[in-house]
Amino acid sequence: VDRSTARAVVGDNVALQGNYDPRELIEDEEGTKTPETVRQTAREMLDALGPQKLIANLGEGLGGKESPRLVKAFVDAIHEESAAIIQAGESP
Repeated sequence: VDRSTARAVVGDNVALQGNYDPRELIEDEEGTKTPETVRQTAREMLDALGPQKLIANLGEGLGGKESPRLVKAFVDAIHEESAAIIQAGESP
């Protein structure tokens, strides 16, 4: 189910568990996975599901190949971007 559809179906009375793709946290040889790309994809998840009534986590958990730097970027992005969305009143 698409994230936006999930939130639209259950509304704001139900908490959802986010399904962030853990592959976004594994550095690749091309260098396409960065703290900036993690922030962007985390923000996309927050934009679709809202920053409140959301358990922001990984779809499959940590598998051991994730970069600690990118995991930190994910946690920081969720906290910072959630606060920014709430402050701006942009929640879906």
